[in-house]
Amino acid sequence: MSTASPLTATQVLAAATELLESGGYSVVPTPMSWQGAVRLFEDSYGIVALHLYDTWEQLLQTWHVTQGQLVDLISEHLSRPEPKAWEGYLALFTTGPVTASDRTSVVDLRYDTNRVRKLVSTGEELETLEDVRVALLPLLPLDLQPPSTARSGLLDLLPELMADDDVPREFVEELVSAFAKNASIVERLHEARGEQQ
Repeated sequence: MSTASPLTATQVLAAATELLESGGYSVVPTPMSWQGAVRLFEDSYGIVALHLYDTWEQLLQTWHVTQGQLVDLISEHLSRPEPKAWEGYLALFTTGPVTASDRTSVVDLRYDTNRVRKLVSTGEELETLEDVRVALLPLLPLDLQPPSTARSGLLDLLPELMADDDVPREFVEELVSAFAKNASIVERLHEARGEQQ
């Protein structure tokens, strides 16, 4: 069990800002009429308003105001046919706890895609920097690792397994090599058989 103290609102906001910026978003000046701990971001594909509330009760009572402000902002600056106009995200975070009786309200809000998509995270879900990253995962670019060129798993075992069935090991190794290089397996098999004769 972790004894580290939970993140403060400032830490959550700073971590979220850093994650979104490193994910390709730019910080956009927040309109003066927007109150509270709020940040506005955009990239080539969408717009994100991140609003951090002190308590769940504040979030529940006023999230619709922030949503309206985001929708108005999108409407003012983007025309309806622009794809970016349809990619509005409202990240509603609170460092405050949620009671068991309010859990249903959290889920309902997450599934409310009316006007904009909503990401909702509460105090129990924002205890570490990793939690902040997980909360923002739908907005962050995929971390795709290039495929490994090394053979592994069953392909490594195949020559040995086939040798047990009286299949010459060198043929199987040639076939596995051709497969790994995306070459014609049948052609390589014929070449290998021709080399043996």
